[in-house]
Amino acid sequence: MPINKWLSLQALRGVATLAVVAFHALAIERKYAGGDLLLPDFLVLGQSGVDLFFVISGFVMVSVTTGRFGRSREMMRFLWGRLTRIYPTYWFYLLLTLAVFLIRPGWVNSSQGEQAGLLSSLLLLPGNPLLVAVAWSLTHELWFYLVFAVLLRFNEKCLLPSLLVWAAIVIAANASLTLADLPAGLVIALHPFTLEFIVGALVALFISSAYAPRFSGGMSIGAAALIVAAGFPLLYAFEVLNGVGLIRAGVVGTLYGLLVFALATLEKEERIVIPRFLLLMGDASYTVYLSHVLVLSVIGRLWALAGPAPDSLFDNLLACLLMFAAVAVYGRLGYRFLEEPVLRFSHALRKRWFDA
Repeated sequence: MPINKWLSLQALRGVATLAVVAFHALAIERKYAGGDLLLPDFLVLGQSGVDLFFVISGFVMVSVTTGRFGRSREMMRFLWGRLTRIYPTYWFYLLLTLAVFLIRPGWVNSSQGEQAGLLSSLLLLPGNPLLVAVAWSLTHELWFYLVFAVLLRFNEKCLLPSLLVWAAIVIAANASLTLADLPAGLVIALHPFTLEFIVGALVALFISSAYAPRFSGGMSIGAAALIVAAGFPLLYAFEVLNGVGLIRAGVVGTLYGLLVFALATLEKEERIVIPRFLLLMGDASYTVYLSHVLVLSVIGRLWALAGPAPDSLFDNLLACLLMFAAVAVYGRLGYRFLEEPVLRFSHALRKRWFDA
């Protein structure tokens, strides 16, 4: 029997979000600490939380649409669910960021704020930098959704060969072309990050196949432990995350694909205990992702006003604890009072319009 909601992957979303927060908290500390640093440089691996999001996204897309391929309304039903999941909450933080930018331009994306395109930012179009800097990943997500929506029009048996052909096109294009020379739309369409989404989708197909039971829970535990003990240190040592090409997508996508497979296998066998805190963070992961840079920036500026102590790490410890606490608390509140009501309303309309 298929699992309708993978709690292990929801918790993994929480881990991915906290990893991205840690990566940006590292930058905030370096900017406002006055010279001394508490957070380890190892936290640069937190930027790979976005890669993990892409892999999870591919897995979830296949999981939630199993048995729904070829239906006349499924394409629109899927797009409605995905677009209303992304845009309303995102627009709130876009307007908030725009308001701050109009009042104090230097406080918002000082490296690219002047170049940000309002139309691109509003619709998440490729091309100009976005006013909400972290929203670049949403442009990739939208591309994944559009292609997957087209695949829903066909028989489910076509999904696996379609994913393999899609991956082959992306690999061939990156091996033979310089993406930077192409139009912005083609850069997104052929970007190596697409491979991470495809990896997640392939893992979802495999875990529901007849071959998956050959991999025991013990093997999954071993794989997850190996990823944590060896995979992440190797990513750091060889600076794999410094690029955005095929090597990063292939290595990091495979690493996270194995991790997703291991956790999903353990959940199927009911051999995993999921911390409630990570589930809560997973639920609020989208709100946390969109809001955390604003929250961290506020804490950083308060830190600067209070006066950092270059000869003591106590202020670093206090500021870092405050940063993570503020991000988590605001994330839950933002999810509870903004994102969740929007999702309920969206689901009610989808049920009325597409599930009748």
